[in-house]
Amino acid sequence: MVDQPVRRVFTPPPQPSPSGSDGSAATPPPDPVRITGVASGFMTAKALFVAAEVGLFAAVPAEGASARTIAERCELPERSARALADLMVAAGLLEHDGRHYRNAPDAEAFLAGRGPLDLRAMLRYWDTVSYPTWTRASTAFRTRQGVRAELDGAQTQAYESAVALVTAETAADVAAAYDFGPHRRVLDVGGGIGTFARPILRAFPQLTATLLDLPEVVEVARAEVSGDPLADRMELRGADVFVDPLPEGHDAVIVANFLHLFSPERNVELLTRLRAALAPQGRLLLVDWWRDPVAPHPATRLGAGEFLMISGGDTYEVADVARWLEVSGWRFVTHLPLPPPSGLIVAEPDR
Repeated sequence: MVDQPVRRVFTPPPQPSPSGSDGSAATPPPDPVRITGVASGFMTAKALFVAAEVGLFAAVPAEGASARTIAERCELPERSARALADLMVAAGLLEHDGRHYRNAPDAEAFLAGRGPLDLRAMLRYWDTVSYPTWTRASTAFRTRQGVRAELDGAQTQAYESAVALVTAETAADVAAAYDFGPHRRVLDVGGGIGTFARPILRAFPQLTATLLDLPEVVEVARAEVSGDPLADRMELRGADVFVDPLPEGHDAVIVANFLHLFSPERNVELLTRLRAALAPQGRLLLVDWWRDPVAPHPATRLGAGEFLMISGGDTYEVADVARWLEVSGWRFVTHLPLPPPSGLIVAEPDR
């Protein structure tokens, strides 16, 4: 998630520049522009979501397109196409020479479907899941309880696709940073559509994996992995990890980007359950966005709010996890930093 520059929403009347008693320029009075820019940011965000939904950026070729052409390609009224394109110009995502609109370099790379990374799946999640959830943010912050409504099939697909997009690089980093050579069976808790399991299975052909997630997520995962060459090495299991019996016989357990969804008390409960399910010589691998207490990464700041909205979660420090492990029957082995803000915590049963 990239911080966007604050845009001027209104221009206050010019004020004289008073001078100090010594003739030097005085400190200018406070300006409300930053406040109004942040407060009206939801308008720009929603306009971006609509632009991505109707395919505006994909409709603009390298040579540019008029508002009429955009309207035809996106099936919009021409005045709506112009208004939406002008909003994207104000956001810096389109350029306009008076006749034609062109994608800004970052929009062409990440929003047109022609570049190295397609962020439209993330925008779908923010639009269809996150945006409506944040309308109840006051309740979440006051109560520390999640406020997200139960997801339907399309929202579940949007959520899992966004998670896969955000975590794909981290999954590859884990497969490269940790030696799975001694292991044979991996339990992926909250495994989603196999974003973490698949690169690990590709790198270590002796492994099989069990993806454990809620039944509705498993249904989405079945469609995603059905044609994958690794499908015969992945078992999909639908269950609630806090309620249902956990599958046994695994010598490694991965809990990736999952602890941040829950309160500290729930995480201790989960770690205690996993301790009982893991083979005695097994290892626990915890991957997440760990919060640096001195200089928090921007993603952990935003994530703390998002995870609260989802289910009352938060972003946590490595020291927090070390305490949870100690009281739930584990021995902290090491913390392997990954590209920020992610990291891998390795633990073993405390015999």
